[in-house]
Amino acid sequence: MAKSHPNPRLEAKFSRWSYLDSFVVWVVGGFGVFATLSLLLVPKFFLPAEDAVILFQYSRNLANSGAITFIPNGVRAEGATDFAWMVLLSVGMRLGLNAFWLIAFLNVAAILFLSFLLIRIAGSRVRPLSLFFVVGSFALMPQIFAAASGFSTLPYAFLLVFLASRFLCRDDIGTPLLGLTLCLFRPDGVVIAVPLLLSALVIYPQRFRRVALDTVLYIIPGIIYFIWRWRYFGQFLPLPFLVKSDTPRYAHLLVLGSVKDGRFFLLFALILLGFVLQQRLGDSRNRAVLLSLVLLPNLFYFSMRLDQDVGHRFFIYLPVGTAVLLAMNWQAIRPRSFYLLRVGVIAAFLCLSRAWFFDFNAFRFYQFDNRKAISEELARLHGGTMIVTEAGFLPFYSQWPTYDAWGLNTAAFSKRLIQPADVSGLHPDLVFLHTDGDRCTPQLEWQTPYAVRTWEHLSRNLVAGVPSSQFDLWYLPFGNAHNRTQRKLQPWQSEQECWFVRRDSPLRFQIETILMGHGALTAEQHHALADPAQHR
Repeated sequence: MAKSHPNPRLEAKFSRWSYLDSFVVWVVGGFGVFATLSLLLVPKFFLPAEDAVILFQYSRNLANSGAITFIPNGVRAEGATDFAWMVLLSVGMRLGLNAFWLIAFLNVAAILFLSFLLIRIAGSRVRPLSLFFVVGSFALMPQIFAAASGFSTLPYAFLLVFLASRFLCRDDIGTPLLGLTLCLFRPDGVVIAVPLLLSALVIYPQRFRRVALDTVLYIIPGIIYFIWRWRYFGQFLPLPFLVKSDTPRYAHLLVLGSVKDGRFFLLFALILLGFVLQQRLGDSRNRAVLLSLVLLPNLFYFSMRLDQDVGHRFFIYLPVGTAVLLAMNWQAIRPRSFYLLRVGVIAAFLCLSRAWFFDFNAFRFYQFDNRKAISEELARLHGGTMIVTEAGFLPFYSQWPTYDAWGLNTAAFSKRLIQPADVSGLHPDLVFLHTDGDRCTPQLEWQTPYAVRTWEHLSRNLVAGVPSSQFDLWYLPFGNAHNRTQRKLQPWQSEQECWFVRRDSPLRFQIETILMGHGALTAEQHHALADPAQHR
């Protein structure tokens, strides 16, 4: 005789929840399939991000000349800190592969393999639904748009999971080797690799063997690489580190803008980890992974200026660290897995949905098709130089010698803010400026030259360095024309790009013809069309 449930209403309620939970799992899994195909096809329909194209520039120069430079055949520069990623793309370019398509393939491989590793860490069988559920969960993080924009986000995330898996398997050879690879991929990987290696020394036996292997496989190669790059570039620290550390801090530690950008990612991670680790922090491996993949990296990134944080890419360690800890404790929390699913859905909606849709819209809007087309036409002109505030599309597609005004790729401006005198000293044919809301003509209240590094000060110093007696000013709308149309914005109602053409340049008329062919307006035309309230 079948045993009846003591409470039929409660049984029906649980049945409804289980159906809903299963439906959510299938939806996320289906989204994982869609995300995988989308990542593979991104280059057919979209352009990479500005900062991603900067690394393409370094990779192409390395492939063509064997030197790491921002300007083709120019001085050595270390704006591309993702050394191993740059070398990987350079090899692909050397073989004739398109960098963006190569990244699409690597993204798909990375998200599939990291999902596979997480399921194995969880001690579960790898089934299609479980695999694509994990893929879909990662695709619901805003960092998916950084990956789609051409950054190393997903391969780096794969390396994080791979490193954690070797640590958990007590692999005393694989852990330091992967730690070294992680740091070569991105130098900030050191804030994860070093604590994890130290944790292995404390937790696991054979300490002397581990110290010896860490020294031979991680410390000595790392020191050799650091000394080589110091001698090669003549800089003790990479240019982006100099720029991103040059910022005011609260209590000499925290950059408030970075805290604001990352606080909801940290909150999301802590909600899930509070559910998982409330009674499991006594496990030394849980503490080690929590410290190495969540807390210490978070302290580091909260203390740095995070320029060009496309898709909140710098915070990828938070979903990765959370996923690793969930997988490590999966067998213990499996009976409550559907409660975890519900908590995760609610937490993601409250903490991440706004960032996801913001980054989705930014990904669509920052498709600089007009800028790319102008750059490709400039490539037909020879002998020109330029100063830019965005150092991706214009240098890469035009192949002109270019100076990065922000300093991420030009050593002189990484140590101090560019000054008006620097502009006249470089004597560029073209100056490109995105003011981010400020004016492209001098204002009486400006106190140039400025020394403190802010984007407003940068733009004002550049404007002061391009007097109207020597440069013609042209305006173009910022962003993507199709997206502006969807948002019902007239070109002169959105942010502006300011293009200054030197009057005595031998390329002046060709440059201005190219700009006019892409809808550029003179200063007089722009002010006549613009809303007077916006240009008081």
